[in-house]
Order: sequence, then structure tokens, then C-alpha cells
Amino acid sequence: MLKFKNFILAACLFVTICVQAADYSGTVPVIFINTENNTPITSKEDYLQATYYLDPMGIEGIEAFGSVDNQLPLEIRGRGNYTWNGFDKKPYRLKFGAKTAILGMNKSKHFALMANADDELSGLRNAVGYELARMIGMPWTPSAKPVEVVLNGEYIGLYFLTETIRIDSDRVNIVEQADEETDPYAITGGWLVEIDNYDSDPHVRITEGNGERIIFTYKTPEILSTVQEEYLRNQMTTIDAAIYNKDKNNNEWENYIDLDRLVRFYIVQEILDNAESFHGSCYLHREIGEDQKWMFGPVWDFGNTFRRGGGQFIHQNPPYGQTWIAEIAQYPHFQEKVSEVWKEFRANKFDDIYTFIDNYVTAYEKAIQADDVRWPDYGSQNVQGDGATMKNNIRDRAKFLVEHWGDAEKEVEETETSYTVYFTAEGTEWENIHAYSWDYDGAVTVFLGNWPGTPLTETTTIEGKEYYTITFDPGRTAVNPMIIFNDGNSGVGEHQTEDLALQNYGIYDHNGIIGTHTALDATKVVTADIATNGLTIYAQGDITLYNIQGLRVAQGYNQATAPTAGIYIVVNNGTATKVVLR
Repeated sequence: MLKFKNFILAACLFVTICVQAADYSGTVPVIFINTENNTPITSKEDYLQATYYLDPMGIEGIEAFGSVDNQLPLEIRGRGNYTWNGFDKKPYRLKFGAKTAILGMNKSKHFALMANADDELSGLRNAVGYELARMIGMPWTPSAKPVEVVLNGEYIGLYFLTETIRIDSDRVNIVEQADEETDPYAITGGWLVEIDNYDSDPHVRITEGNGERIIFTYKTPEILSTVQEEYLRNQMTTIDAAIYNKDKNNNEWENYIDLDRLVRFYIVQEILDNAESFHGSCYLHREIGEDQKWMFGPVWDFGNTFRRGGGQFIHQNPPYGQTWIAEIAQYPHFQEKVSEVWKEFRANKFDDIYTFIDNYVTAYEKAIQADDVRWPDYGSQNVQGDGATMKNNIRDRAKFLVEHWGDAEKEVEETETSYTVYFTAEGTEWENIHAYSWDYDGAVTVFLGNWPGTPLTETTTIEGKEYYTITFDPGRTAVNPMIIFNDGNSGVGEHQTEDLALQNYGIYDHNGIIGTHTALDATKVVTADIATNGLTIYAQGDITLYNIQGLRVAQGYNQATAPTAGIYIVVNNGTATKVVLR
């Protein structure tokens, strides 16, 4: 059995060793960058001359570029807005001396080193957001490959070398519009524009139909003629007016915006509850031609995903302005298309994201932990726990979306892996009670957050006595699930219980488990029109079987079969009956 104090001790020893080393893990490729004269990078506008080489660290399939004795030319500068100004770990823009297929990505000179300093979930927010966009069928999504970075001889952490958004045959594949163009046909396309929240960049501005301002920062072309500026402003003003049509059965706005592309972009944002998705870093592009439509995408920047409570759409009570989407969401045709694409995605590809998260955590855990030692304010040592948190967040979000959009093949169910536990602090002087839970199957996976876990704020009454209670879903079938109740501090006896086996519907006190409680209120146990034959229950409609501890063990339509003989609660069409099966 894993003892919590040993787990903490091991973690502390690991951190102590790494603090002394403060070095890269060597489990992902390392890029060594040296600026001319070791000049610090302080500007987002001006590139510095530099050299680089990439060491694959022996990783199979990764090609080396340059060497310590043969360094290659590079230009580097800062990038970002909030991420540049708000964190000590800085993001950078790279311009290689020649087009380079580095880390297996398509050849280009233009890449970014993304710091992920704003993502305490082990960098999973962007990684998962980009992967969902690829899975749902967005035409191009930036690749982002992990690299550890040594700048001017100093290890500066784990970064993701990322393709930047630009017009190119391997990126946003449209005709590139020339700067200061005046030809009426040429200015219809080759547009790459960002719905932005910074008015310092070159942009045009309009007033949204709800009175909010919208800033459209133009990326391509970079310098506008008067004709180009008027065209862009007129396009966006026309779109805005069409979206704010009071007749929500009038789909004129679809003449200007590609519906399918918007829907796929939107669903990805909803899965991750990205409340800033239509506020900043929201890209649009348009191909040349009078009959072409504006396309949403590519996706970029998921730093604000899962930052607020669930149970609402991203356009409901957003912490930031959400351009257009709240109004578009009122159109029945848009709602129908969202439901259609969502159901297809749920049925065929959605569950692959959980495998992606597992693989990410396994592959990059040591590099993420090394980065945390270098940047303890931004990183994480509990990479396995971060992966579990991300999966649980997605599962909870999927349940919410299915409630509103449906599911073609299956309904998202309360899985058999969910747990409810009860605790009494009677006999202690504990306040601010917490529950910390984990599983160990060769590696530790944390379920209720890092120590001391999740505060217990809900209570319930069992046989006249009040207990703290919590229900949570680990998102997986646990192998050896454990739980510790505590008052926010360490210390068996005085501040915490020992390591206790986690039992569904278990009732605990400070000494351990003292009983169990059934999941169903006894007042709901009434007679139902059912029949039995051995271990099989027959009734009209949906049937769900719970064991006496309240754990669901079987379900079916018109019939369900129990795994073994015993006492069960049979729920049929909203009513429940105790049944003995022999």
C-alpha cells in the first residue's frame, strides 16, 4: 500500500535534487540558442541575430540540426501580449536562416517558442485544444512540438516549438494579398484577420450590434491602402448587421460566413469552455473571389479554458466580450448544424482525446517536471494528476453538451467509476475539512487535486446524523483507490487520517471506515411492475440495477441481468424496488 507520507517524501527528494541541478531532462529534444554577444532579448519588434542547433537527445525519428561546432543562423525576438508582459518565462518568435523541416514539421522559416507559463495544467490546454481541432476536421491547425531550451548557456525550461499562423501553402492555404493593393478584385481575398482585444496593433474597428467595439487586426496584408481598409470595414459592418437581424429565421449572415467551419471552430471552444474564444486570438480568413466566405480559424491560444464554473455556454456570462457568437447561437439553423456535427464527432472520434492526454502525460512528464523546477511559479510536478483533471473536465463538459445537443449513438452516463463518500469530524478539533484521493497502478494519479485535496462544503443527514459528503468521478476504473481526510495539514492522528481504502458510499470518521450508505433514498423504494427469472430482471422500458452499496452494476432496455446473486435495487421508469436474486 502506498503511504502518503512516503509519497510526499519522494516528491520532496526529487524536487531538492532538481533544484540543485536546474537542468533539462533530456527526454525531449533540446534546442540551444545563442544570441550575438549573448545580448538579452527585450523587444517584441526587433529581431536579434543568433545561432542555434537542435540535439535530438537520442530520440528515435528526430533529426539533428547543426551542432555545437556548426551552429545555424537564426533571428529571435519576443512575442505575445499578456504572455510577454505578465510572466518571467517569456515566449519568443523565431525566424530560421533557411526553410527548415524541424521536428518533422513542414518546412518554414517561421515558428514560435510558446512558454505555456499561463497553463498550470502541464501545458495541456493548448495541446488538447489543437488536437481537438484536428480531430473535428479543421483544415489546418498549428503543430506544436516539445523542446527544452538553453538560451545563452542557461536552461530556460520546456517550450513548445509551434507553427505560426500565416498564409502559406502548408498553413492557411489561400492566395496572399499584396500590401497597399487597389485592384477591386484582388482585395476580395487573401485576408488573414484576428478578432483582437488589443488596439495597439494595426486594425480597423467597428461597433457591434450590441454596442461593444470589435477590433479586427489585419495580419495579411500588413499595410492597407484606403481601398483595402474600406473593403475590410464594409465587410465586417455588413456581417455584423446580418447577424443582428431580429428575424432569427433569416440566415443572410451565412452568405458571408462559412457555417460548417464556424460550427467546428465553435464546438472545440465549447468542449474546453474557452470563455475568451471569440474575444482575442480569434482568426478569420477569406480566399480571393466575390463569392467567397469568411472562414473561422485556425484555432490559437487556449490559455483561458476551464477557468470558470461549468453549466453554461461560452457566450453566457462570459468574463470577456464574445464577438457575435451569443447572437449567432440564437439562430435555429446554426443550432441544428451544431447538433449534427457534434453528434457525428461524439460517435466517431471524441473519445480519442483521452488517449491523447494519456500519451502526452507519459511522454512529457519528466520534461514538465524539470520545467517546474526552473519555473516553480508556473509549472507542475503532478503531471499525472493534471492529466486526470483535464480528462475529468472534458467528461463533465461532454455531459453538459449532450444534455443540450444530444448524442447520436450513446448518452453520456454517470459512469460506474464515480464515488460518493461521507465523513464525520466527530472526536476531532478539525475545521476546513478536505478530502485527498489517489490511485496507484505503477504511477500515482490524483483525483481531488493536489494535497490537501478538495474542501468538503456539502453535508447530508444519515439516520439523524450530519456528515460531510463529496461525489467525484475519477474518469477511469481505479486499481487501488485510496482516500485521506484532513484539516488542510499533514500529520496522522492530529491533522489527517491514515491512508484509507476508497469505498463507494463509504462512511468514514478519523479512525477509518465505519459503514456504508445506499445511493437511493429509502423513501423512493416502491413497488414496480417487474418480473424475475434467475438473475435477469424484466420490465417495460429502461432498467438499471444497483447493488446494495448503491453502485450501478447493470442496465438495459426491457431486461437487465445482474452479475451475481444478491440483493439489488431495481430502477424502472423512475421508480425503485428492492429485489432478491438467487
